[in-house]
Amino acid sequence: MIFFDRTMEYLQDIYAKVIGYGSGVINYNAPRKVVAFGNVLLDHTAQLPNDETELLERFQIPAESKGELDAEILAKLAAEAAERAQLDVNPGGSALNTVRILKQLGTDALFFGAVGEDKTAEKLKEILQEREIETRLVTVNDVPTGQCVCIVNKDTKAKALYANIGASAKLSVDHLRKAHYDDTQPFLRPIERKQILYIEGFFVPQRQEVCDFIVRNYIKERRRLAINLNAEYIIRDNFQPLRQLVRAAFFIFGNRKEHMTFAAELGFDTIEAAAKHVIEEFNTPKVIVVTNGRECVQLITNIEDEYSMPGEIAFQSFHVPRVDEVVDSTGAGDAFVAAFLHAWLEKRSLAECVRVASDVAAKVVTVVGCNLP
Repeated sequence: MIFFDRTMEYLQDIYAKVIGYGSGVINYNAPRKVVAFGNVLLDHTAQLPNDETELLERFQIPAESKGELDAEILAKLAAEAAERAQLDVNPGGSALNTVRILKQLGTDALFFGAVGEDKTAEKLKEILQEREIETRLVTVNDVPTGQCVCIVNKDTKAKALYANIGASAKLSVDHLRKAHYDDTQPFLRPIERKQILYIEGFFVPQRQEVCDFIVRNYIKERRRLAINLNAEYIIRDNFQPLRQLVRAAFFIFGNRKEHMTFAAELGFDTIEAAAKHVIEEFNTPKVIVVTNGRECVQLITNIEDEYSMPGEIAFQSFHVPRVDEVVDSTGAGDAFVAAFLHAWLEKRSLAECVRVASDVAAKVVTVVGCNLP
């Protein structure tokens, strides 16, 4: 049966190439293998030396922290950071970072988001067009485009990352319905063809209705849901909607602190106990990936590959490549997710997916921002 399924997929891919649906002939109207939903931001990254602590102190921001700020305060932070260092400006947002890295790795992906009607949106669209990143951006009036400021300590590598999602919060179910019924630009593959729908954790606040709509209407058979926990405060403040996404998800990504926070909210003392509970409670195939910086990557799953039925829960740990000079860890997790999904779509084993993802993340941390050298 496995051989038959794989043979059928191979024949479907050949047919797809002939009609321009697959990778043989590029058809820009064909649905992509990865569709991502998230906050679209214009990222400003500044590297400051160890003695430049006054800026963060004045804004009462810890050197190693994440959070959200009022749009005006964020704009002031960006302006003052620009006076002290050269700012690197990139399209940002967790899911958009993942889409950008997927593109560089050779997997075409589509990003859904919302922007305002302002100069920030114009700059974002200009960069996205230059880099040939495929997006469906809804324009919302009277709300500014989201922005993010990242202050990296050159010496300690501590990172203060703060954002205001702005217009991103306005992406609605009506926007998705309109996109779904647009026959000229379909974004969903047939349910018998492999496709990943990816939701970043930062997208969950204020858009629970959108997340529910995606799960109810899009996640079927070989259309898999992937989620990223993203941040401890997101988990604590949005635990119930995140738990519903975990229930429906095939892939669950997050770092050790994020998984520990989720485990605590579930009432468990360890990630392993929480993961076992999640897998057994929902009795569906799941791949839980726990990154732990330079230490290791942990894989907890009840399947061996896409064609396996749920079985015994396996706990595996993988070493990660050593990086001698970490320049900026911003977006390393987003790049890891991109490479993992890229390898999965290439029909690699889960162990290979972890190794590919670790290698790509190790390259991303050697440059400023979420970029491949």
